[in-house]
Amino acid sequence: MDKPAVGQVLDEIARFLELKGENPFRVRAFENAARAVTGFPGDLADGVKSGALAEVHGIGKATLQIVSDLLDTGRSSVLDELREQIPPGLVEMTRIPGLGVTKIRQIHDALDIDTVTDLDAAAADGRLAALPRFGAKTADNVRRGIAHLRRSTEFRLSHHAAAEARSIRESLSALEGAARVEVAGSVRRRREVIRDLDFLIGYQDPAARDAIVKRLRTTPGVTDSSGAENALTLRFASGTLADVFFVTTEAFGLAWVRATGSAAHLAQLETRANERKVSLAHGAYPEEKDVYSALGLAWIPPELREGTGEIDAAAAGTLPRLVEDRDLRGFVHCHSNYSDGTTTIAEWAEACAAAGYSWMGLTDHGQGAFAGGLKTEDIGKQHGEIDAVNRANPSFTVLKGIEADILEDGKLDYDAATLDRFDFVIGSIHTRFGMTEQQMTDRVLKAMDDPHLTILGHPTGRLLLSRDPFPIDLERVLRRAADRGIAIEVNADPHRLDLDWRHVREARDFGVTVSIGADAHSVAGMANVGVGVGVARKGWVEADDVLNTRDVDSFRTFAKARR
Repeated sequence: MDKPAVGQVLDEIARFLELKGENPFRVRAFENAARAVTGFPGDLADGVKSGALAEVHGIGKATLQIVSDLLDTGRSSVLDELREQIPPGLVEMTRIPGLGVTKIRQIHDALDIDTVTDLDAAAADGRLAALPRFGAKTADNVRRGIAHLRRSTEFRLSHHAAAEARSIRESLSALEGAARVEVAGSVRRRREVIRDLDFLIGYQDPAARDAIVKRLRTTPGVTDSSGAENALTLRFASGTLADVFFVTTEAFGLAWVRATGSAAHLAQLETRANERKVSLAHGAYPEEKDVYSALGLAWIPPELREGTGEIDAAAAGTLPRLVEDRDLRGFVHCHSNYSDGTTTIAEWAEACAAAGYSWMGLTDHGQGAFAGGLKTEDIGKQHGEIDAVNRANPSFTVLKGIEADILEDGKLDYDAATLDRFDFVIGSIHTRFGMTEQQMTDRVLKAMDDPHLTILGHPTGRLLLSRDPFPIDLERVLRRAADRGIAIEVNADPHRLDLDWRHVREARDFGVTVSIGADAHSVAGMANVGVGVGVARKGWVEADDVLNTRDVDSFRTFAKARR
């Protein structure tokens, strides 16, 4: 079991204990342990063996034993006993937004309901509304919460899915007889949310394949398996579904193309094969490039395989040279301990320099931020600290930036004289999401008329699996950005990934400059950048389209161009 799966078990135990009415301190202990496990920087098994995990704050003797049991057997006797005592459906109800444990107990006692399906029915037919302290509005909110729960549990965020896929791939690669193992499906195409994980295992002979299938069916942590000899669906204790496909190494390339998808891309490949009278069923295709070459195409990066013109571009030799992590010279959009970050300016500079960046743009929240932003009276102190860090590190530059709130009337939350003190400004919306499309569009367009605005941050305000984008006319916004010379952010926080990759391509077509922003509040958030690069790649973005592939002087020139 990987770290997310172990953390999920510990969190589920906490929910069961809460429903039992256990001591809140015990409940909190398991919640803390879940966070400690998922945040543990090393391998869990190594951490248990070496004693490093036992030293982590939040891990006690009882929770350490549960972690050990899960790693050894894939099960927890503590969780098994709790499931015998309390219907698991009640735990699922605790994940419905706005529905607390007290109300869940009331529902269970009064209506004998212990599944989300039955709860949805009671909310629809009036039984829930009739309960004391409920009413029609609460019942309607419960139905909305159930709908959200179903959407969010069906999918997972891309970085969680990718991390789990890497862990499972390592385990599959260690199986005897597995000659080659690769991740496929929507994880490989870098979709923003993921339903299932897909893997391809190459083998040399049928006996090796059969042995792998037998081993997978009895692997600790696998609670169910189904499928034929060349495809197996595994369900893990964490709830993860993984489709594993088996293929000879000689046919690995073609199988990898098919397992990666998308359906639209594969359909267009099939059409091209028919038109050129190429039978992909015959011949050896050990590598993907062999498949595309047989169809007269350049190899197409997985991120582009969405059936949106990539095959025509490959045929014409006009595929973009997609931006890569190594192209980025500057690290943009991070918060220090001057607002809601946990990292000092000196620590940021050291970490960014160590990661290979030549400059960084510090952007604490503005004074209007709900999270506690940079007050006007503290700007001088912050800038003095930045100057000191720059003097101490002459080969690295920290730029003085700010993430200013775009207020309801479209103004930025500092006056012009204060904004003049910063090297660049990110303008973002953090409040008043309920405006109409016209109101929101006018609000953003007015902010874009401010000559201080360098980058429009997370332009639609979405939180994946949590909050829909606010209504806004993005075409007007993107055209204004192109006209004014304002960069549009690809916010790389995995919960945002905003701008959406579909609109990123639209921005690119309009000639808008893209800024890949980590939106990091600690050094750990630097990992967000790779996710953001994936979004940019899906939007057909090249290195020259990205603001932070430029050197620090070119970035400054871009920011000053409108002032």
